[in-house]
Amino acid sequence: MEQVRLMTRFAVFILMILMPCVVAGGVDAAGLEKKRNYGARKEGQSHIQLRSMMAPVALSPNSKQTTNSPVTVIMTVVDSRNVGKICNKAPRINDALMGAWYQTPIRRDYLYDRKDHKGDTNVNYRRTKAQQAEDARLLKVINEAIGGNEIIQILVVGGIIKMGGGAVTKLPFSSVNGCDELE
Repeated sequence: MEQVRLMTRFAVFILMILMPCVVAGGVDAAGLEKKRNYGARKEGQSHIQLRSMMAPVALSPNSKQTTNSPVTVIMTVVDSRNVGKICNKAPRINDALMGAWYQTPIRRDYLYDRKDHKGDTNVNYRRTKAQQAEDARLLKVINEAIGGNEIIQILVVGGIIKMGGGAVTKLPFSSVNGCDELE
């Protein structure tokens, strides 16, 4: 009998704790759904950060030897209303990029190094002809994977960047939409 009474008290206690969360979730469910499908974004260009992945990186420009290193891809989308659609195709983009990189590995000097660049910087911060050619190659691969011309710029950052955290604010963009916001 004592055990039943303790379990009842525990259940009431849990309900008291969870009830405000359930009520608040019900009130703002429309806003949450709008955020999940990226309807809450402002108009114009937007930036998408994909999840970090391991990619083959050439040790030197003339070397055929590669090492797998973590990279984070950030893309510029023409219209922010299409961010959700593009994020839903993130696995296709990752597969396309991995295929392109295993065909021709990333050169270490192509990667953006966060330690060397501080403050607000444009995506075209240091684009040499070789980097522009690699950008064009990767943009073509990405746009073919998603079936359109939505992506206009790409920045491949060396290393892992947490999604939506403080590290993202140190990148060249004022706001970066992480694709992991979709559930």
